[in-house]
Amino acid sequence: MKLSEFKESLTERLTLLKAGIVFTAQRELAYAGNNWASVLSTTFFTFSVLIFIKVIYSNVHTIAGYSYNEMLVYFFIYQLTYYGNYIVTVRNLTDLIPDVNKGNLDMVLIKPVPSLFYLMSRSISIVSIITDAIPPTLAIMFSINWNAIEFSFSGIIIGFIVWIFGLIALNAFQILAALPVFWFGESQNILDLASNIAAGAGTMIPREGYPPTLRVLLGTIIPAIIAGGFTTSILLNKVNPFLLLAWAGAVAIISMFVKNIAWNYALRHYSSASS
Repeated sequence: MKLSEFKESLTERLTLLKAGIVFTAQRELAYAGNNWASVLSTTFFTFSVLIFIKVIYSNVHTIAGYSYNEMLVYFFIYQLTYYGNYIVTVRNLTDLIPDVNKGNLDMVLIKPVPSLFYLMSRSISIVSIITDAIPPTLAIMFSINWNAIEFSFSGIIIGFIVWIFGLIALNAFQILAALPVFWFGESQNILDLASNIAAGAGTMIPREGYPPTLRVLLGTIIPAIIAGGFTTSILLNKVNPFLLLAWAGAVAIISMFVKNIAWNYALRHYSSASS
């Protein structure tokens, strides 16, 4: 791809992303009651988990090698992962399924835009980030004794890159879970299962808490612990960061290729079924 083509493609995607963010914000600001309900529900969940962690650590000193303070760091990274995945991926895929089911996808495919990028960026909510994510995440952040954690600059940089790789892999995994709608007309339950596995596997069990076989499974085919577990292990200096960086990078790249191949195959089936 030439530099001019790359710039044009990047500009197009940034324009689509901006339009999706603005439209979603306008739509959600029209329903203030829903926003307040979201604030209360996510905040209540976060405080209940913080209390649960406190109760657990009142009887033990470490869990899977994690101290109380380190577990709070893990919970903090998990929350960032959950909201990053939900706001970008799950919301858009939930909208994709009825579009395919009802044939509305036709209106997207005739647009001169990259279809998958458009579908995955048309409903990114800044409002949800402000109302759902920031208050509970701040509650966790202020619960952590940051002075007791020894971070390194390289660990923070590598951890952030691994976190991005983890979100990319999760995105591909959940897109693959939604694609059966092209053949069966419905895949919401499959997507819910994939999303629950991705969220549940990384809830309160750090990477070191899984047996080796399950650790490999949840770090490759079902990439549920990369963004949360791998990132925290790197930040807390519990593992060779370059090993997990290479691991996460390979999974992210392979998952992107598989996702694109599967998406194009699904579109061919959709086109042939519609014609």
